[in-house]
Amino acid sequence: MPENIAKNSSDDAASLNACVLPDFCDVRNIFIVVLLTEVLAIIFAMVATSDPAPFWNYLALSSLLMLWIALLNTAALCLLRNWLHQQKQGLCLGLSFCVMMAISLLVSLLVSKANLFFYATIHDDTYDTLFLLRIMTISAVIYFLILRYFYIQHQWRINLAAQSLAEIQALRARIRPHFLFNSMNTIASLIAISPDLAEKAIEDLSDLFRASLDEKNVNTLADEIELTKSYLAIESLRLGDRLQITWEIDQDLLQTEVPSLCIQPLAENAIYHGIEPIEKGGKIHISALQIDNRLQLSISNPLSSEDQSSRFRKGNQMAQDNIRQRLKLAYGSAGKFTINDTKDNYTVSLLIPLG
Repeated sequence: MPENIAKNSSDDAASLNACVLPDFCDVRNIFIVVLLTEVLAIIFAMVATSDPAPFWNYLALSSLLMLWIALLNTAALCLLRNWLHQQKQGLCLGLSFCVMMAISLLVSLLVSKANLFFYATIHDDTYDTLFLLRIMTISAVIYFLILRYFYIQHQWRINLAAQSLAEIQALRARIRPHFLFNSMNTIASLIAISPDLAEKAIEDLSDLFRASLDEKNVNTLADEIELTKSYLAIESLRLGDRLQITWEIDQDLLQTEVPSLCIQPLAENAIYHGIEPIEKGGKIHISALQIDNRLQLSISNPLSSEDQSSRFRKGNQMAQDNIRQRLKLAYGSAGKFTINDTKDNYTVSLLIPLG
């Protein structure tokens, strides 16, 4: 399910002051911690010695020490996760730093006091203040850089959410003047000859305005399809036989939650940049299918020539950029936005993870 994007100013303030730590109980994050720890151990071993024989011994022993510290830190932050996330951002970062430094100190003292075998190999004295100072200094620098990275990443996500919110509000507010003008003219011409059809067109137009005022960030696939059909019904009255539409929908996916306004703006682009420039019109194909464990939404339209293809690429990309950004914000790397631009056809596809 997508994450909600800053519903109001109080939510924004809460997000800005939230704890920035990731979930260290997640197996994927634990794997990353172990991997980065080994990389650091290799770097330190390469700096400490260039002789192959002591290098491997130093690498093995320093890896063991660093893994103890890293995994104990991970376990502590996992156990304290709920408590830390109840604190303000600055306090959360400060407490996390203190916890990790305390663990580094305890492990270092254990190694030096107990005169463990790997400590004796690396150092000559059983109690080496320089060893403790070195470990604590390195730990402090690493922890500071890690927490700083988490903070910057959190601020980036907040800024991305705010930008995405502003763009979706602009997207909702944007009704092309030519579309509104043509729709009203079409409805006016239908009133005398087909009142029922005119009434249906007014209802479809009302649905579009209602969607532009809706502040929901997610919607069911069924609702998004109905909104798109309302829009296409109005355009069909204007374009007539020039506009042909085919649908390929997996009925089992209709209740899947998707980002709001993820189909209609792309269908609008397909008409404006693909159908309108072609004198005889063409066919728009819209599909919603399950590919592996992901929902694939695709909208394709014809292109008549290289000039029109170029026009499409240089056209208004606001809808595409906004949807691409919202997919990234909601689903991370699992959400994909792809474009397949050939000589005769232009296809936009969205990949949304299921479950």
